[in-house]
Amino acid sequence: MSERQRATVGPSIVSLAAHSLKTLRQSWPPYAGAAVALAGGIALITLATNMLGALGTATEGLDPQTRTQIDDLGSLFGIMAGISLFLALFVVSSTFGFVVATRRRELGLLRLLGATPRQVRTLLLGEALAVAAVGTAAGCLLGTAVTVPVLHVLHRAGVTPVLLAMPSQSTGWAIAASCGVGVALVGAWRAGVRAGRTQPVEALREAVLERRHPSVVQALVGLTAAGALLATAVLAPQMPLLFALLVGMFLPIVAVIGANAVGGLLYTELAAYAGATVAGRDPAAHLARDLARTSSRMTAAVAAPVVAIMAVAGSMVLAVGATADWSEGADRAALRSELVVEQAERPERIQDLPGVGVSDVRRTAQVGFGGGPEDVEVVDVASAAATRSLKATQGSLDDLHGRAMAVTASYVTDLGGRIGQTRRMRIDGRVVKVRLVAVVPDAPNLWSDIIVPDDLRRIDRVARDTGTVFVRTDAGADVAGTARSIRETGAEVSTGEEWVGAVSAEAREMNTVVLWVMLGPAGVYAAIAAVNAVLIGASQRRRQTATARLVGATPAQVRRTALWETAFTGAGALLVGGAVTAFTGWLMRQAVVRDVPGAPLTFPWQALSGITAACLVVLLAAAVAGAYTLRGEEAPE
Repeated sequence: MSERQRATVGPSIVSLAAHSLKTLRQSWPPYAGAAVALAGGIALITLATNMLGALGTATEGLDPQTRTQIDDLGSLFGIMAGISLFLALFVVSSTFGFVVATRRRELGLLRLLGATPRQVRTLLLGEALAVAAVGTAAGCLLGTAVTVPVLHVLHRAGVTPVLLAMPSQSTGWAIAASCGVGVALVGAWRAGVRAGRTQPVEALREAVLERRHPSVVQALVGLTAAGALLATAVLAPQMPLLFALLVGMFLPIVAVIGANAVGGLLYTELAAYAGATVAGRDPAAHLARDLARTSSRMTAAVAAPVVAIMAVAGSMVLAVGATADWSEGADRAALRSELVVEQAERPERIQDLPGVGVSDVRRTAQVGFGGGPEDVEVVDVASAAATRSLKATQGSLDDLHGRAMAVTASYVTDLGGRIGQTRRMRIDGRVVKVRLVAVVPDAPNLWSDIIVPDDLRRIDRVARDTGTVFVRTDAGADVAGTARSIRETGAEVSTGEEWVGAVSAEAREMNTVVLWVMLGPAGVYAAIAAVNAVLIGASQRRRQTATARLVGATPAQVRRTALWETAFTGAGALLVGGAVTAFTGWLMRQAVVRDVPGAPLTFPWQALSGITAACLVVLLAAAVAGAYTLRGEEAPE
């Protein structure tokens, strides 16, 4: 290229970038939907970032148990931030692609006038920057506005042990703004690459037949996702529980990406199949079935957020439920106490009551370990073995005395460790070297991940009673009479089975609340995305709708066609999302029963029904929006 050509091309690109604002004013209706979609995603990210920041400012002055609960919430809010970013990238990218597809004639005209593919991409990136500025600013303001009410709701629901305060907005806005600009540019870049391939002849076409078959890259992405699902199914019988949980968290995202890569073919065929039985009975349904099958972009854009919410949210519910099943099964298998005492003021006196054989007082302590504070279980080994079946799967509990420690199998999987290894533990301000002597099974509600003996040096200075006592009665003793004697001391008493059931029910209830808090805003965002896709698609069908009116279709039939089309698309989307959810549930169950054969099987039908209902509301909103848009369409003169 000559110097003169470079001088000509350079200013033309700059002028196109500056001209983006002018073209944006001409094409603002579809981009308004993209701005709304982006604002919703940025609001979710801002909310998640603010919640993480609020947790970070609440760690000072808290007791160890509350601090541990706060740390656990940090992990959950981090997952929420990741899901929000995924949905934002996913929805905004498809929205930009849809917008570009509706402007094929305009882009073809630019190519006809001499614009290069690079100039077309620059034009779209400039428009995307303008949309990103508006959407990011609106999203940051919206996310900040809802943070305080959400924090109050979390505290009232018992999710947070203390009322969290609003953190500084500088960090949250910086992260959200970076994500907003990045998401918009990634979405526009993908659409710009496709737009750069627009041929000048597109300017002369009245209509464009949308491609249903995936490209080579899309087919490879879909095949890769299918291969991951197949490999997971083959390896499921040998998959460890922790690895299965991790796979269950990320596999739905992989499946959603793969399904949407081939969505132009997959969703349209499923929508056509869903409408097959109705199409022969209602002309509007027949037309809707054909539209859903041929309008691949609109069908995929409506189905995508529904599939994402159904698959991701449903899989998370089943994964959390499987974890609760595993925890309950492990607790029931290990607990040997006929009675469990709680809120005992002087737990050491229970041993002297009639009928009590072994009184195992549960105690914990906070020590410095692994670079930070850590809660450890302080046990009398003989009592814990009698009441909680404490035993070693590696090493020996006979060595658990003095400067020694034991850890659970999940601790070894997460952080490593080997028998005989020496670690430093800070106890009451002093460093004590302890040796790892045993690995014990997991029983989340019976002991902590780190266990130390009650004769460990200085541990008695920081150990504290939790108020819980595990009781084994004497052989032949009246269990009910022993329970009455313990209640007379003012403590609460329940049987071992009742205690495990109550602890598990409380954990399940808390998990449900946390999941709704995490996934509720994402459901609203999915509704916005689906409605946005329908509105953009409907705005491009005005000529098509007018033609239908010209050949005799009534306004009611036109609106009914829009409703049927959304219904068929939604049926296909729910089928895909439900299949991904079912596969994840099967994977979790395989891992749970292999690790704990006696684990109960609970089906979270309320949560899954709620997710399904939320998806139906999303589809209903999209259908009503499409029908409302077409309410005033008239036949051409």
